[in-house]
Amino acid sequence: MNQLKIGIVLNYVSVAATFVIGLLYTPFLIRTLGQADYGIYSLALAIAGYLSLLDLGIGNAIVRYIAQNQAIGTKDKEARLVGYFFKLFSYIGLATLVIGISIAMNLQNVISSDFTNEQIETLQWMILILTVNFAVGFILNTFSAVLQAYEKFIFLKLANVLRVSLTPIISVFYLFYSTNLIVLTVILTVVNSAVLMVSYFYYKKSLKINMSFERVQKDLKKEILGYSIVIFVVAIADKIYWQTDQILLGILKNPETVAVFALAIQFVNIFMSLSIAINSVFLPRVTHIVSAENYVNQLNALFIKVSKFQTFVMGLFLSGFIIIGEIFIELWVGKTFELTYVIVLILMSTFSLDLIQNLGLVIMQAKGKYIFRAYTLIICSLLNVLISIPIIKIYGSLGTAIITAIFVFIGNVLVLNIYYHQKLQLDMLAYWREIGKLIGSISVVALLGFVLKGIFLVDDWASLFTYIVIYSVLYCVVIYFTYLSKNEKRWIINKVKRLKNRD
Repeated sequence: MNQLKIGIVLNYVSVAATFVIGLLYTPFLIRTLGQADYGIYSLALAIAGYLSLLDLGIGNAIVRYIAQNQAIGTKDKEARLVGYFFKLFSYIGLATLVIGISIAMNLQNVISSDFTNEQIETLQWMILILTVNFAVGFILNTFSAVLQAYEKFIFLKLANVLRVSLTPIISVFYLFYSTNLIVLTVILTVVNSAVLMVSYFYYKKSLKINMSFERVQKDLKKEILGYSIVIFVVAIADKIYWQTDQILLGILKNPETVAVFALAIQFVNIFMSLSIAINSVFLPRVTHIVSAENYVNQLNALFIKVSKFQTFVMGLFLSGFIIIGEIFIELWVGKTFELTYVIVLILMSTFSLDLIQNLGLVIMQAKGKYIFRAYTLIICSLLNVLISIPIIKIYGSLGTAIITAIFVFIGNVLVLNIYYHQKLQLDMLAYWREIGKLIGSISVVALLGFVLKGIFLVDDWASLFTYIVIYSVLYCVVIYFTYLSKNEKRWIINKVKRLKNRD
């Protein structure tokens, strides 16, 4: 099994670890801190999260241009590229400190009057600490991005599993003694910085790339800047979609409302990570494909193949959540968060269609066509915010969730599918014929799941987990017999036989 396949597997291990830890950690955090403090904690992460935009798309550019250089460049050019990117990230780290401090110092001028002075002061300190977290992260991220370009996915994904696991584990031990939100933020920062340092030492040992600060050609700088700006604009739009709503609720409502919406976004992020888990390892590979001649058929086949797998995984989690999500949330964090279930369903009703097609975005990046995505996304996200402000005042978190879902469908699904078909020459009619069949099979399983839920009483953790296991098996069996082709069935049977032979 190569780095790509193991990287995909480890990505899903990371997603599973995030889910399991969240399953145990989030209710503990809410009950230990209280709903108001959990809302403050979530709001601090959302506000400081905007500092990640200062990446300016450079992290993605490193992966693309280092991978491209492997195919058509030299070691000397590679050394100059790494040095150039390191300098850029160092400047960005300094700018992050200045901007983060400014945000923290002016926070009291914009936050809702429903927040106390003590809560605002806590928010300020948390944002200052998270500013340091991002500043250090930017500088060291140069080396993690180079590792990704070299497809060192095994190390990168193991490092991510370590990061995802250590922060909540250490935090839980601390929460037995105190509930200071500022110390929780320090723990997060220290763990993130430590993992990035380990990545740096691995980079030095495994790749041994000399870093040169000689000048990079002006034309190449312009090309990198143009590519990075497009990624940056898309990142802004994504932040507006998935974090601005929380900030608006913090400005217009109260910490409790922020907490409910933040929990819904946590579920959305889990669904998102299921898709990104496979896509994040494909940029170097797709970049190599589009550098060859007559690549369209190969890209079409890869797009459908990856999307089928993503639809299978997403379909299992989303259909399961539709059936037992409400019960799960009630058992997990209590009835005060019951609105979270409805918000997740509203958001995922359209966002899931976008997520299964995420490889299309990777193809756009590799072909240098990402600017169209940037234009579409920034227009839709800004309209989303403008319309959400009056809607929040009247309908609260439900209203802003509906508006977000509508614009996700317009910008991320409808418009992009037309672009894929007409400009990227991807056969979207054949794509949706194939994916549509799979969605039909998933719908059949979901109906059977509702029938099973009516027969099988689910009212505690034991019965919930029993139901999840039964439904998962039912899901796989139905998809196997109603959807998979003979070749796909044969491939699975051969894989199972090989595993048995190894035993």
